[in-house]
Amino acid sequence: MDTNKHESVKRARLTAFFVQKKDMGILSDDDELRDGGTALTAYARMQFEEMSDYEREEIRKALLKYYELDTMAMVRIYEGWKDLLQSGPGGTNVGG
Repeated sequence: MDTNKHESVKRARLTAFFVQKKDMGILSDDDELRDGGTALTAYARMQFEEMSDYEREEIRKALLKYYELDTMAMVRIYEGWKDLLQSGPGGTNVGG
């Protein structure tokens, strides 16, 4: 099975897991976790609900991807604030 087809099958199964649980909004249009609240919900399901090893692994992968992107966003915000504070008023560099 080629990689793209395999990814499509995995997404369809992950989507089906959440849809059968009546949480249509838990995934984005790209079948990824949408926000922090949905990531917490997915994690809680892994902890407290019966599910197959496959479903557990797909949720784990989705959580890792979500938190990777979330962490990158936080780093960029930090870097932006740091640059803003170092540039001082009027864009002059006050930090060196």
